[in-house]
Formats: sequence, structure tokens, C-alpha cells
Amino acid sequence: MSQHFEILHKVSLVTAVLPPPSVKPVIERLFAAGERNAFVTNARGTLIRRQWLQRFLPLISPEKEILQFLVPDAQVDSVIQDISDVAGLRYPGSGAVFSVPCDDVIHTPDFPIWEGLHAGETGEDASIGLRENLAAIACILQPEHTDAVSRAAMRAGAHGPVVYYCEGRGLRDRLGWLRITKKRTKEVMLTIVDNADADAVVQAMTEAGRLTMPGRGYLFRMPVQKGIVSLATTVGHPHHAADMQQVIAALDELLGHSDWRRRQVVRLGTGAHAAGVDLGPSEVTDGAEPHTRVTIISSGQHMQPLLDAAVAAGATGANVLSARFVEAESKVAMGRRLNRERSWVQSVVPTPLAQSVIDAVVACAEADNITEVCVFGQPVTGVVTYQARTVEAPQGPVRTYRGAPLES
Repeated sequence: MSQHFEILHKVSLVTAVLPPPSVKPVIERLFAAGERNAFVTNARGTLIRRQWLQRFLPLISPEKEILQFLVPDAQVDSVIQDISDVAGLRYPGSGAVFSVPCDDVIHTPDFPIWEGLHAGETGEDASIGLRENLAAIACILQPEHTDAVSRAAMRAGAHGPVVYYCEGRGLRDRLGWLRITKKRTKEVMLTIVDNADADAVVQAMTEAGRLTMPGRGYLFRMPVQKGIVSLATTVGHPHHAADMQQVIAALDELLGHSDWRRRQVVRLGTGAHAAGVDLGPSEVTDGAEPHTRVTIISSGQHMQPLLDAAVAAGATGANVLSARFVEAESKVAMGRRLNRERSWVQSVVPTPLAQSVIDAVVACAEADNITEVCVFGQPVTGVVTYQARTVEAPQGPVRTYRGAPLES
């Protein structure tokens, strides 16, 4: 690795989904603990009305904000503990926090990193019941399809999904005149589920969004190391002392596991169904080869050359989102911090290509003298999307999209 970059090991990306009033106290607590920066993205929640007559009305979308921090693995427990204490995640519907491990984090010296990260400090053993059997499911959709996929996910057992905006790049730019068939603005639907419910949620989202058809969307699943999820699903006047989510949580605690909720159903082809047995192939065609989500963080003015380098190295598509960059050293005026903006470029690529994409981004940053950039990869355990077919042509195999050849 070049001398202009530093490599960090054993780092996790901690993500918190909170209502806006909880964001500032959480950031101040973590800054006091040693964190040097936070990335804040505007989002919205998803709620279904309890009354059956009102369930056909549009979903309720309470305002949310997504906080993201790069944290050393040794400090993940204490960070989640602090966020839980300040945001009151022990109360129903208060929010969520979870961590996903990263591969090596490569950054320039000017990029702010957790204070004392290089010192190898031992982490605090937080006394909190952290879940280690969760999965994060992200689905990139056209805005008009988000409502149907959100309903399907919640019916399959997911908490209320969180939705935020991004901009689709890469693949769309290579379609030529066919780019008119794909909108640039996308929505990312993020939901955190138990592993026992993950397969059913992925199946429901795939069918509702018809994700295996061209141009419908992209779904991927990531392993969650630790986390707490307390996101509401329904709203209205309850008829009982506890809602269904609280009842399910109580049964999980009594039984000591969530395996009783597994609903593996296989269609037998004759109208019958079988539960809990593997009599046929899954209808969801996950990507067989392992994938990695590559994330690039930099300023907006440097985003395009870094994205071009990633696409040239093998990333077929990417999503770009903007986040407020809150720094511990930033100035405070009238009780508010003066923040900058940073762009996040994220692309899911086959794992064998991930290192070449990261190397290309690093080389581009060096060539363009970009002094503040960070890039890292995270494991992806499943992918669902349309697979472009390969057709024979006089000049050799060609990959197509909706019958038209893709530009090289």
C-alpha cells in the first residue's frame, strides 16, 4: 500500500436509526468517548395503520435520521451501550443500532478516525443483551415500488423498514440511449431482521418487487455482528395490553432462541406446500458467488473520478448518497455544529473483484492528489437481482440489457 494511505484492521461500521431529537445527544456522547466524526443521513420510517379499513391507505412515514460511525471492534460494545442509553432503545419503537464488520479500512492521514485507534486499546465489555443473530437486508428500488415491497417485508416478519434516497450511477451511464428506461433517483429500503425471518423476508420482498425482472431493483443481505432493533411496525389505538412484536419478543426470551419462527416453505408444484423440509430448490435465486460491498467516502467534488475508477475496475453499478459530515473539531455557532457534506459511493461486487476495485480507487486518489478519502469492504451473504443474459454474436459473447447489448 502507498505511503499516502494508512490501513486499519478490526474496524466495524456502526449504524444507528433514530428519531431526530435523539441524534444530537448521541453524537455528543460518542464525541466525548473518542469518536471524531459522524455521518448523518435523512431518512423516513414505515408504519402500517392497525385498523383493517385503513391498511389500504398510504404508509405513514415518520422522520428518521441514520448515523454511521467507523469504530474499532474493541469499542463496538461500549458504543452500542452509549447509543442505547442516550436514545432509550429499551423502549418500543425508539430506534435501532447495529454493527457490520469491515475488511481493512484504507484511508488518507487527513481522514478523521476514532481517537486512539492505533493504540490498540482494550474495549469495554458492555453488560447489555446484544443480538448476534441478525441480518441487514437492503433493497434498492424505484420510488414507486417502495410501498409494496415495504408492506411485503412487514407481513413476512420484518420491523418497519427505513428508507433513504440515493442516486444510481455506473450501469445507467453505460446504457446509451436506454438510460431513459432507468431513473437516476433511487430509494434504499433497509430492514434489520432475525436470521430466522431473513429467508422469508427476502422471498417476500423479491416477489413483491419482482426483483428478478430487468430494471426492477437490487437486493443484498449482510451479516450483523451485534445490534438492538426496536422499530415500530404499526400505529393506532391498541386493543390489547401488548402488540404482536412484544409478544414475539417475549416468546423468544422464554424459549431462549428464535428458531421456532422459521417458516421455510417449499412449493411442491401440485398446489401443496411443505414446511420445514427441503424438497426442492429455493425460488429466490441468490448470487452463488460471494460478494462484497465496497464503500468510498470522499467530498462531492472528488466523487466522480473515484466512481469512474471503480467502474473501470469492474464495479457494474454504484449508488451515491450525500451525508452531513459532523466532526468533533468543527466550529459551534449558536449551539449548532457547522458541518460539511460528504458523498458515499457504494457498490456490491463479486468478492474476487473487490480488491481490484479498491486498488483502482486508491490509485485514482493518489493520481488526483485527493487528501481526504476512505475506502473499505464489507461481506455480503446474498444477492437478488436480474442477471443479464449472455448471447452469442459474431464478435463473441455479449452481455445484454432488455435485449440491447451493453456498451463496454
